[in-house]
Amino acid sequence: MPRLVAVLSAILLLAGCAGADLTKQRFPRTTIPANAENVADPSGTGQNTPSPDGQPVDPAFAPDKLRLTDPCELLDEDVLKRLGTPGDESRSGFSRCSNFMKDKAGKDLAVTVELGQTMTSELQKADRQLAGLRSYEQTLENSACFVSVITQEKPGLGITVQIGYKDGDACTPGRVVAESVVEQVKARAATRTPAKGSLITIDPCALPDKAAIDAGAGADARVYPYGLHNCAWVGDDRELSLGFRETFIPEDREFDANQTEVDLGGGVKGYQVQSSTAFPACEVKWVQLVGDDNDGELVEVKSAGPKTSQFDRCATAVTFARTVVGKIPKS
Repeated sequence: MPRLVAVLSAILLLAGCAGADLTKQRFPRTTIPANAENVADPSGTGQNTPSPDGQPVDPAFAPDKLRLTDPCELLDEDVLKRLGTPGDESRSGFSRCSNFMKDKAGKDLAVTVELGQTMTSELQKADRQLAGLRSYEQTLENSACFVSVITQEKPGLGITVQIGYKDGDACTPGRVVAESVVEQVKARAATRTPAKGSLITIDPCALPDKAAIDAGAGADARVYPYGLHNCAWVGDDRELSLGFRETFIPEDREFDANQTEVDLGGGVKGYQVQSSTAFPACEVKWVQLVGDDNDGELVEVKSAGPKTSQFDRCATAVTFARTVVGKIPKS
């Protein structure tokens, strides 16, 4: 079986660091189970009718609408004031936002919302109802609670509210915020207008031509969407991924000390980095947009495979990147 790697894991480990800036942490690669399919209503009541393949449980939760939802606007200040004293917002990527606040006793309370998360174990274990949606709660070493609501079942997608709180019950405020978030998404209360040329509205799984995917991952490659802005294609002996990211853009464009520049055509300069691990890979990224304070958007392409798979990973990544460049609107 090939090793399936999901791009850009979105799990925030909050234990013991409720006041930390999670946007500066790195998160490990994670594996998407190959059997991440829809599960039936765990209660046996028949009240949860599975949604058709690719259809959200409510049109308000369609991926194209979630991509245009501002996660920071979903952290309603009036709701947070019910929990304590809101702090500064901290945006991380297109779909995640945190507020590092204080509870009513002045203790640290971190609130994070993430839209469009891939749901695998959450989908299978969802045994609760919240705001009319199936939900699942997970606690982490008595210092964090993850409240997830299922918005789509095939493939599994959802919204997660994460509470980092060492001085009390973290799940109770998590439910309060999650219910508010669901209501606001349904009301389209946090819709944003993307900048010209932004990647935010693009479905990475739908963007590339099949010929480019076949060339990079094999004609029989399976597609695995991950969140709203990442996609992977996994063949028998290799995998290919495409991701869009909102992040800091260094002025010197040095994303990695070992990077080399590559010409991607159309005046676009890419930055290539090769890694020699147990699962060798080559990544090519390029800048799509740069905004205020060096915030901007990146496109990331990666080609990888086990050591036993003999192919030129960098040539594969660059070739695929060149096909993608021409399909993305210019800023």
